[in-house]
Formats: sequence, structure tokens, C-alpha cells
Amino acid sequence: MRQGLDCVAMARSWLGTPFHANTSVKGVGADCAGLIEGVARELGRAYPARSDVADDLVCAARTCLVETLEAKAGNIILLATQPTLPPVHAAIVTDINTIIHAHWRAGVVENRFGNWFAARITHVFAWPQLETKSPSLSWEGGATPSTGTSPWHP
Repeated sequence: MRQGLDCVAMARSWLGTPFHANTSVKGVGADCAGLIEGVARELGRAYPARSDVADDLVCAARTCLVETLEAKAGNIILLATQPTLPPVHAAIVTDINTIIHAHWRAGVVENRFGNWFAARITHVFAWPQLETKSPSLSWEGGATPSTGTSPWHP
């Protein structure tokens, strides 16, 4: 849940960025893929090469994201111009009713997520879970915590 909220907060920091095709610079310019790229970059996440995005939006997303059925905060949705066509647009879900995307006239905006957008969703992606580094415990001589013998208690 935390990484979804981090993504939403980062995406909101891009609000007001003007639309500019093939660009990903906060406050200067971004298109829909550039918004996703910029948020991923700022979160320290992988993102597809721009040439991959131009070739196939779905395949590009699959290189760095995990396909899911649930559009929840922080997830990426791909949208088509018509419900039966392939996707040509991407947005970040901010909550059940809103998305952030780069609009060709208004720039990066947060919009209400209504029926028009819902009918055009072709794919939903989530960020892969980050591995958390936990200390590695090794017990001497095969001893386990239940035996009361550990490297810290001779």
C-alpha cells in the first residue's frame, strides 16, 4: 500500500507540467509516457526505453510493471481512444475516482475517473513489489531458535 501512496504523491508533484511530446522533465514538459517515466525515475524504479513505448505501449509496460486486474492508487492504466482499439494513452490512478495523466492541451492534470475513461481501459499494471532487505539469520551448527542455542547466546 505504501508504494501506491508514494507513486500518487510523486505524480501529484508533476501537476501543472506542460504537455510536450517525447519529454519527461517535471515542470518543463511531459507526455503520458513521460509522466510515468518521470515518476518511475524519481521512485528509483525501472522504466521502458522511449523507443519501446513508441513501438508497443503494452509490451513496454510489461518490461517493468506487473499486469493486474485491480485499478487502485498508484497503479498504471492504459487507455484506448475507442473501447475496441489498442491503447495509446497512460495514466496513474490516484484513487477510485481520479487519475493523473498528461493531457495534450492542459498538461499534467488530475481528472475525475468516470465512465468515459473506464470504458477505454485496456490494461492495468502495478509496480512490482520492492524487496525489503531483512537481516539474514544463520544458526550455528544447525541449532534453531527453539533449542535456545543461537550465535548470540553461547
